[in-house]
Amino acid sequence: MAYFHHISFFMIIVPLFFNLFSDICIAENGQKTVGNWLEIASPDDPVVIEIGEFAVDEHNKDTNSTLKFERVVKGDMQIVGGMNWRLTIEVEDVKVVKNCEVLVYEQPWQNVTKLIDFKIV
Repeated sequence: MAYFHHISFFMIIVPLFFNLFSDICIAENGQKTVGNWLEIASPDDPVVIEIGEFAVDEHNKDTNSTLKFERVVKGDMQIVGGMNWRLTIEVEDVKVVKNCEVLVYEQPWQNVTKLIDFKIV
């Protein structure tokens, strides 16, 4: 008898879980969110700006540079085992403004933020 209760339980719970998970992973426009790159809503978002500033600070530490963060031009984010941020930012280098493409990985719940790539374009 208990065997049938377990089967009934899984026949109800598994489809509900799948439905919930698929709703979380699908954006409003029907685009899959987990693993896909999604355009950031606003380059002026304080969280996005913080990521851009972090990228410049880390690059300066790693290369002994003195670049100054100016602004985020555009960007994308990707939900993985954390968040990947792919941003185009402006930096000032000895009074010359340059564009850079940066990739930052973040896991806020683990207090992890890493600069993966920094290219002046």
